[in-house]
Amino acid sequence: MEIYNEIRGKTEDLFDDVTNHLEARWNLGVLNAAEKTAEAISSTASALVIGVLGAFVLLFLSLGAAWLIGQSLNNLAYGFFIVAAFYIIIAGIVYASRDNFIKLPVINSFIKKFYYEN
Repeated sequence: MEIYNEIRGKTEDLFDDVTNHLEARWNLGVLNAAEKTAEAISSTASALVIGVLGAFVLLFLSLGAAWLIGQSLNNLAYGFFIVAAFYIIIAGIVYASRDNFIKLPVINSFIKKFYYEN
């Protein structure tokens, strides 16, 4: 009878240890997922802020360049049309090579954030 109680006690201890281990693994997985999600959100937020600020800078530089070109041609409208044509050409180039410049870097960035440890 004593052997039975001893085996029962060891089995209960083993079960408690396995339960504690599984709970710890679950908590570790939840913490890792939360960390990676928070890192992805913060990276996206900072990229968005930098993008908005960059867009404002580009806007005012473009307006200034269009104004200068227009004054040198004695017609402000020509300056704005020339700058617009420049952006149409740039947009066409970016659209033609969007997989190399946009799609692949974004995919690679997410893969690095979620699958590789820093």
